[in-house]
Amino acid sequence: MSKKGGNFFEEHIEKMVLAIVGLVCVWLLITRILISPNAISYDNDKFSSGDIDDYISRQAGILEDKLNRKPEPPPGYEPRLDDFSALLDLAISDIDVSVGLPQPVHSSGQAGVKKRAYRLPQIGEVNEVSVEHLRAVAYVPVEEIDEENTYDQAEVGPNDIDFVTVQAKFDVARLVESFYESFAGRNVQEQWRDPCLARPVFAAVQMRRQQLLPDGTWGGWQRVPRTRIDARRAMFEVIEEVNDLPAGGIKVRMIRFAEGQSQMGLLQPAAYQIASAKQEWFPPSLHKEFAKYRSQMEARQKREQRVAAREELKKEREKARASRRSRAPRIRMPGGTDEDEDEGDSGDHRVSRRSSTRRDRGERRVEKERPAKGREAPKTASASDIYDKFDEILLTKESDFIRTRQPLVFWAHDDTVEPERCYRYRIRLGVFNPIAGTEQFSEQDRHLKNKVVLWSEFSDTTEPVEIPGMLYFFPCEIAEARRAVTVQVCRYVLGYWYCNDFMVKPGEVIGKVTKSETSQPEEAAVVPERIDYTTGAVLVDVAPVNDFSAGKNPRARRYFDMLYSSDGADIERMPIKSRYWGEELQSRFAEIKKSEKAPREPLREKGSRMAELRRDVPGQEYEE
Repeated sequence: MSKKGGNFFEEHIEKMVLAIVGLVCVWLLITRILISPNAISYDNDKFSSGDIDDYISRQAGILEDKLNRKPEPPPGYEPRLDDFSALLDLAISDIDVSVGLPQPVHSSGQAGVKKRAYRLPQIGEVNEVSVEHLRAVAYVPVEEIDEENTYDQAEVGPNDIDFVTVQAKFDVARLVESFYESFAGRNVQEQWRDPCLARPVFAAVQMRRQQLLPDGTWGGWQRVPRTRIDARRAMFEVIEEVNDLPAGGIKVRMIRFAEGQSQMGLLQPAAYQIASAKQEWFPPSLHKEFAKYRSQMEARQKREQRVAAREELKKEREKARASRRSRAPRIRMPGGTDEDEDEGDSGDHRVSRRSSTRRDRGERRVEKERPAKGREAPKTASASDIYDKFDEILLTKESDFIRTRQPLVFWAHDDTVEPERCYRYRIRLGVFNPIAGTEQFSEQDRHLKNKVVLWSEFSDTTEPVEIPGMLYFFPCEIAEARRAVTVQVCRYVLGYWYCNDFMVKPGEVIGKVTKSETSQPEEAAVVPERIDYTTGAVLVDVAPVNDFSAGKNPRARRYFDMLYSSDGADIERMPIKSRYWGEELQSRFAEIKKSEKAPREPLREKGSRMAELRRDVPGQEYEE
């Protein structure tokens, strides 16, 4: 029983202790259990030791799903030429070209804006045109060539090719002056002068050709396409009208063409890489010098061979005479003379004198061929001179047409010519019309406002170019009883002529594919394993001919003509046996037989210049 009036704390001490213990337990529960001090910060968040593992596991699952998912295709390319053209237009949209100009007053009383009006420049003429045909083994592409797959990167193989190059010159300085006078000269109002318009950009090189028809007349002019190895031939296609321009219009096209590499490819397109051992491509003006140099090299080599042969023969004769003297008996006669020796000398004297005379004549011929002392041999262009001249006319990325005063040498190629055809050419240059599609033309030139290209005059027509055939056949013999003809078929393959005889009867095709009989040379020259001698002509029949020979004393003769057809409709005839052939056929046969004997040489590697031209030949009197 409690005492009344006792101490409050003593009466409630147990309750107070229990309350304090309860508060401590609640604090521990909140701070140590509910709010853990061991939380971990990760990925901009806090996790307890139990939750962090679950979170990482979920993130790993998401990453694994992304890795196993198929890649999404990238967004397609969207052309931005229109945007670029719009930016170009925007750059000058806020320029008032009428500032400072007198403003004409209309009837309404409002001042009108006077537009620019330019006279177009004169392009000039193309002159000094020349043409050259080259037949050689070249590295020809076996796949399509474009800007993604250029000639240097494409797969190629050696093959025969006929290649015509037309070269001309153009006065660039005069063109630059004409453009300046039209767009920035003194006769142009100061507010209209525009140096950007005054810089000409070449737009096209156009070559056309005519073909000689069977009746002796020339056909119509046809445009010659750019070569198969031209990676930018699609870009260089001539566009005449403004409405036919691609996106971006003439401004973007001029920017693309003004680039140095584009001007090089347009004005001086690359030629095929030549594989023939003794051939090289040069522009027509330099190729003539190269042909002259090569003929002189061959003449010098033959001359040296003749000299070496004479020297060898001289040594052999001297050796033979010395051997005869050593074997001859010598008898001493009274008076101090050698009787047998004198008799031998007198007997062989005439022979020795004749040999000495012939030898002296040969030595005199050699001396004539050699340049006399103190007198220099006539000098011609050496190999290095030709290459130096070629390098001088070549354009580079840094070539500046504005500053040059030398005529521009440009050319175009034709790789579509066919054997046994005759062609002639003409060529012209085109320059971009910088104000095409606008209203900035004077009244005299307003009819050209939609013309993209301003053309020069065509050059003079070149001399005719005859492309020789690559396949000929010659009726050589006849078996009258069987009415069979021995026909020799000659085929030009990889730079050389190959010939084979075929016995043909009426109704049979002349020639067929046969195995090459030429053995592989030691120098690893390329010789085809099989040669296609198929002519496509069918022997129809043989017909006897009775006529008279030509000349002062004609006499009767009898021979046979071979009747054949190449298309099944027309029948042609050719005399059998060489003595009845015409002069042209005999000359062609002799030329082929001479070329057939030429030694086969290995092909050059792609990208290499002719080794004979690159090395210095001792004793070369034509080299400086």
